[in-house]
Amino acid sequence: MHWGRGALCWVVWAGLLPACKPADAPIVAEVGLHRIEADALRAYVAQLPAEDLGPLDAVQPQDAATVRRQYLQLIIDRHLLLSEARAQGLDSTQLVAEEIRAYYQNQYPNALMEGGTLLARLRKQRSHEVRVYPEPLERALPDSLLARKVQQWGALLSQRGGMLLKQGRHRKALAVLERAAAYDPDLAQTHFYMGLAYARLEENEQATPAFERAVALAPEEADFHYALGTTLQMQHQYEGAAAYFQRAIERTADQPHYHFRLGEVRRSLADFEGALAAYGAVLELQPDHAQALYRRSDLLARSGDLVGAAAGFKKVLVLAPENAAALVDLAGVYTKQQRHSQVVAALERAIQLNPANHSIHYLLSLAYAQVGQPDQAAAVAAEFQRLSAADRHYKEGLRNANRGSWDRASTLLTQAVAADSSHVLAHIRLGMVYLYQDAPMRGIAALKRALALAPDHVEVHCLLGEAYAASGQPDSARYFFDRALGADSISVRAHHGLAKLAYQAEDPQAAVLVSQRALASDPDHRDSHYLLGLAHVQLGQPRAAWRSLQACVELDPGDVEALYKQGLLLVRHGSADEAQRVFASVLQRDPDHVEARQQLARLEREQ
Repeated sequence: MHWGRGALCWVVWAGLLPACKPADAPIVAEVGLHRIEADALRAYVAQLPAEDLGPLDAVQPQDAATVRRQYLQLIIDRHLLLSEARAQGLDSTQLVAEEIRAYYQNQYPNALMEGGTLLARLRKQRSHEVRVYPEPLERALPDSLLARKVQQWGALLSQRGGMLLKQGRHRKALAVLERAAAYDPDLAQTHFYMGLAYARLEENEQATPAFERAVALAPEEADFHYALGTTLQMQHQYEGAAAYFQRAIERTADQPHYHFRLGEVRRSLADFEGALAAYGAVLELQPDHAQALYRRSDLLARSGDLVGAAAGFKKVLVLAPENAAALVDLAGVYTKQQRHSQVVAALERAIQLNPANHSIHYLLSLAYAQVGQPDQAAAVAAEFQRLSAADRHYKEGLRNANRGSWDRASTLLTQAVAADSSHVLAHIRLGMVYLYQDAPMRGIAALKRALALAPDHVEVHCLLGEAYAASGQPDSARYFFDRALGADSISVRAHHGLAKLAYQAEDPQAAVLVSQRALASDPDHRDSHYLLGLAHVQLGQPRAAWRSLQACVELDPGDVEALYKQGLLLVRHGSADEAQRVFASVLQRDPDHVEARQQLARLEREQ
């Protein structure tokens, strides 16, 4: 339950109003014998800090009448709670918020679920004591004041969304930022953050209008133009991207990444002179920018400046000695210069860095033939055939798996590992296909082959844990989840796997502990929130269960299972009306949800 810093002072003040205000002072509401006066309400709302404006989230900002009533309801609710506390023996008029909070947490633990059960009861029981006067209320809180408070709340939500972005919580940030934009649609920062959230979720089509709005509201911000250009580039809209990168540079010319992105889109547009100029600008600002140097060298090679290209690739290799692509391109320059022994040397180094790249094997086989080494050429050509076949089967197997063609996928992936037994990803995907085919033992065997090739591969350990758990072998599952955590102590997947095992073993306390560890690594992991909610239910902790399930709903408003569990919680704790609304909401999202329909029908019969 939220307690604003200024709210309690007002509750006590409101209780004293009849003794210290003229009888004819304009009043906006009465609660029993106590009056809430217009001037006092206006002063209270005006000084209310942004962080105490949370109740605004319950209403549409355009509905001024409802917003006014919501502010007034804050005062009425706190008066009801204070009166109830006094009725239970807390008689001091000098009560502080902490004392009231402690009282309700001790006496009404179940009622303090986020459903607001206690408050709902008090509102219903004492509704006959509450009288609201709409016209004085409208005059007390003019539109200008409401607009200012709405903007304050929108700005605060925008800041919160930005913090969530920094934490990597992109989906949660987006939900907060969408609310921020509803309250203050003209705050450029909000739209910029929304664009970033969409972009990081790889939803560039949605990111574009958000960035466009940010640019329209704050055209002087170079980063906004740059972000819009990047999003357009990701959608292959190179002309538009180039225009926005150019505008970003016009506003702030000393950012190397602005020039680099401009070079990339110029290159995609086959404007090689423009790209060379952009990469050159990057290197003037940052001489050790290896990627810009590599791109510039590649363009020099294409334009016939072989000496400049070779010098550039050598500089890249000084900056990034493990850049196999630079070695391959340097070999290409040497080939044009007829320096065949140096071609061989460069490609041999490239293969050492990337032994699974079949294209390098092909080029090296040609190079060996050029220097008169037919045996080496034949051996490398055979390796090329083997690796290229494995890669072809692997990619085709993935395409079939993505379409759900499991039999064809397993055949192709089996061919991939037959051609290249060291292909770790092929073993992993084959194991996953077997698991989808409900063949856990074959899946486990394939995953163990992958594990032999990559002993520290966290995903493989987690997949093995999940496979053993699904096949009813919890001890083996626990072993592999523990090994995953040995390789990555913050693996959310491994922690969640262990939490599920604990829950299935009817150890809800352990399930809570391990789920909390998962959420410490990823606060927006929906499945961990859901499992945590179920564990709290088993432990008889309805408030904590509600919060966990609510986190699922906030992450995905369409999460019908979390909503359904919330409905069950409300039923158990005597909030039948609220439960009916929740079950109806479940059925709106999923009309075929049989359990929700049964619960709703039962509650309607019992009314």
